[in-house]
Amino acid sequence: MKNCYSKEKKSIETVDSSSAPGEQELSPSFLYRLVVGCFYQPLDSIEEYYGEKVAFYFAWLQHCSFHLLYLSFVGAIVFICQLSSGNWDHPLRPFFSIFVMIWSFVVMVTWRRRSNFLAYQWGTLDYQEEEIARPEFKGTEYRVCPITNTYVMYYPPWKRWLKMCVSIPLTVGFTIVTLLGILILYGNRDVMLAQYFATGHSYHISVSMDVIGQTAPILAVELNKEHLRDPDFWIIIIGFPTALGLILPLLNFCLRKVSLWLNELENHRTEAEYRTHFIIKVFAFRFVCYFAALYYYSFIGVGEFLVTIIISILLYKYLFNIL
Repeated sequence: MKNCYSKEKKSIETVDSSSAPGEQELSPSFLYRLVVGCFYQPLDSIEEYYGEKVAFYFAWLQHCSFHLLYLSFVGAIVFICQLSSGNWDHPLRPFFSIFVMIWSFVVMVTWRRRSNFLAYQWGTLDYQEEEIARPEFKGTEYRVCPITNTYVMYYPPWKRWLKMCVSIPLTVGFTIVTLLGILILYGNRDVMLAQYFATGHSYHISVSMDVIGQTAPILAVELNKEHLRDPDFWIIIIGFPTALGLILPLLNFCLRKVSLWLNELENHRTEAEYRTHFIIKVFAFRFVCYFAALYYYSFIGVGEFLVTIIISILLYKYLFNIL
């Protein structure tokens, strides 16, 4: 017995020692993980260790990274054509817009096929999880479930709706206040930028709601080295958006805490209901944070020229001429 045990121990040590160098040789380098890792994920290993939900998340990232590769390549070609011609309204823009629409359709169709394949491979196709009540769920009484014929905790829906009458206005109000703050910041920034070029590098810092939608146009602006060396120019262009970028994560953190507290107050029964209502509360605020500036310059802050877009084009054109 002792001899057999020593042989088994020796064989195990031999296998471990022989597999160790192989594992070190197979470990990918940093450059490989940076370039290839975003297009290839060990989905089967992720599914075995973390479960299907996390594996589908990484599968979606892999899918998007692959399709964004050729979209970014086409977009770079269009951008180079815009810089070389010096015209933002390049004739290729409508065709690029059509290409983006077709691209979005292809991404969704191919993802549906890819997700069905992975679901069939992992045995989760047409899988429905039977959820149980959350440990934090508090019912007012016990009632007989007509499906399982067992006693379950019951919470009146009217009480939940009564509490949602408090949480919904609070979330909407928080989002509207943030939206107004973003519009006020970008509106005042554009007015100060117009004053900077109109009065000879002087501007007045002010905060007012009247400037929303009253962006002064900038005509015949030549960007030179003096502008690039002026700290006031960079404060107007980058300083205010940077300050907003530092404030928004703090507001997002506060809203997340408030949303979690409101979800606990609403007393949802299952984890799916709890997660769905939490996403609804947070999604509107994050949508405003990420896309408010784009909607502002598309539909509100318009003059004869868009201030920030013109400055960006002039900056790119100036750097292109230097290079």
